[in-house]
Amino acid sequence: MKIKLLLVAFLGFSITISAQTKKAGNSLLWEISGNGLKKPSYLFGTHHLVPAKFADTMKVLQEKLKSADAVVGEIVMDSTIQKKMAPFLMMKDNTLDSLLTKAEFKEVEDYFKTRQPGFELKELNNFKPAMVSLMIMLFDNPDMLKDVGEGIDNSFQAYAKKNAKSLYGLETAEYQGALLFDGDLQKQKKALLKSIREMAKSKQKMQELKTYYLTQDIDKLTDFFKIQDEETKEFMTELLKNRNKRWLDQLPALMQKQSLFIAVGAGHLVGAEGLIKRLQLKGYILKPIATN
Repeated sequence: MKIKLLLVAFLGFSITISAQTKKAGNSLLWEISGNGLKKPSYLFGTHHLVPAKFADTMKVLQEKLKSADAVVGEIVMDSTIQKKMAPFLMMKDNTLDSLLTKAEFKEVEDYFKTRQPGFELKELNNFKPAMVSLMIMLFDNPDMLKDVGEGIDNSFQAYAKKNAKSLYGLETAEYQGALLFDGDLQKQKKALLKSIREMAKSKQKMQELKTYYLTQDIDKLTDFFKIQDEETKEFMTELLKNRNKRWLDQLPALMQKQSLFIAVGAGHLVGAEGLIKRLQLKGYILKPIATN
């Protein structure tokens, strides 16, 4: 299984949906203008495993993508990602059977066996707990990787390459690898065990996120990403707030130079620290646009 796909899966959940006409105030597509920009840019919130067909039928979205001079994503998705990500997935001086107690190791292995009889956790012994958590998510949701190779984020970048548009990544694959997999191993272990013990709750949250994204409900998405427990607060701050700040250091100069179609996870758009609000505070005019 390609590491690139695993990374994408870790950052989002699978959704199979069809495009719908939405009122302008409840849209994932926003126009950025003002502040001296010669041409408007566009900001679109993605859900990283949404198939490209979600956007393909959005006439207005496709028009804005076509009109832009460049496409911007979180990272540039290409054939080098797998090699760049690989070193972050493995433990160098530890193993799962050392990190986990015997009872915990059996608990994790037994969970895998309910999905795939005969599975032995020692096959993953050198992987970090965060990577094992990802694999559990995939085992529990076998359709998650369906269409991911033609996911919505990838489709925008493929369009840029095909149509000789500039393509920019706001961060590197190495940065994302460190963010997702270089955390404290004890915290990763705790999260791994929690993911098994609270799988029903996780599935419910995934369904909620699917529904809010499907309806392009900005208010619900704002509330969804606002709610977090103390265990994940630090990680979510880095995942959303701090990354937004780094991206906002780059976007003004890029937008000044050319019109952009910016496609990043929808969670980055919403809330007081989201890109919509922070761009407004920088003096830009942001206007929601109905996608059809």
